[in-house]
Formats: sequence, C-alpha cells, structure tokens
Amino acid sequence: MLSWIGQWMGKASHYSYEQRFDQALKRTTAWGLPETLFCRSPERFVNEDRCQIFQQVVTDALSPLRAEEVSQQCFTITAALKAPLEHALQIPLVYTLGYVEYNHGKVFHSDVQQLKELLDNGITSPSLDLHAWLTLPSHEIIDITFGTTYGILTGTPDCVGKMCLLHPDDMPVEMQYHPQLVGEDYLERIGGMYSLTVLNLGRCT
Repeated sequence: MLSWIGQWMGKASHYSYEQRFDQALKRTTAWGLPETLFCRSPERFVNEDRCQIFQQVVTDALSPLRAEEVSQQCFTITAALKAPLEHALQIPLVYTLGYVEYNHGKVFHSDVQQLKELLDNGITSPSLDLHAWLTLPSHEIIDITFGTTYGILTGTPDCVGKMCLLHPDDMPVEMQYHPQLVGEDYLERIGGMYSLTVLNLGRCT
C-alpha cells in the first residue's frame, strides 16, 4: 500500500508555519488543555538517513493495513507512531491538529469556533473535519496519512500512500498546513479518540 515519501516541493509560501504553530500552542493552553512542552530548534533535522528511518518505521507499522483502513484512522495512527518515531529518529515530536490547504481548498477544516464548541459541548454529530500530524522542534512536520485519506475520499489514487517529511514553509502555496491545537487531549476531551477515527474524517472543500 505504501509508496515512497511524496515531498511536495516548489515555491515557498509567504506564510509562516512557526507563527501558526505558536498560535496553536497559545490556543491550547487558553482553552484549559494541558500545556505541551515544545523546545524549538533552528536546526533542520530532515536528511536522507532520517528519511530512510522514517520510511522503515512507518512501513513496518502500516504494511498490514489496506489504504481504506489508514484513511479511517488518521488520529490513532498518528498517535500510535509518535513514540516509535521519536525513539527511532531521536527527536521529540508534538501531536498537532488542524487542517490542510490543498489546491486552494481547505481540507478537513473546522474553524476555531466550531472546535471550541466541541470542547464545551462534546460531539453532537458523527463526523469531524480535522487532521493530525507531528511537528518537530524545527517546525518540520511528519504527515503519515493525508495523502492516503485525501486519495481515498476524492478518488485520487496517485495520492494514496504518499507521506510528508519536510518543513511546511518549503511547500508550494498549493499545499499549506494550518495547526490549530496541539496534543491528544483535545480529542479525548470531546469524546474519545477511537470513536472519532472510525468515522468519516471530513469533507474536501
């Protein structure tokens, strides 16, 4: 099911992932969720050796799964692979929630007000437009599931199996990450991580 890591490279965006991530950190604590320790680093960690390590860890974990199974378990797959990737790469990773702007459309998007209402009231419908990935101290990211989930939901087989391991500021303007919250506690507070992952992950808009 897996293919080699798809790195969306091209013209860098004028938007700063670091600024968006800092807002997500502040929003998380402002909403009364546990503070996430994030030790930022100017060093870029992604290199050929770490890409190979990343591929091995993810391949070992996901090779038994069908693409459809991966597309339905964005939250749990990302959470389950966080510790193994931290150990293999020797880099601390932060579980990150938000949406992706892809081809000038917002994918798996809920606005901040909707996310806060879910935190206050819990889940009221069997769907959640939200995505999960991992952020490195350098603000580089690891995204294991977007390509497969997007590919399955939109019938775009070329996307299935593609993953992301690079800095969002190096991505083209057609592929932008928007962190909104950090940590796994939000998902647990609004109704449980497992109950969310078995549902449709969202609409592609």
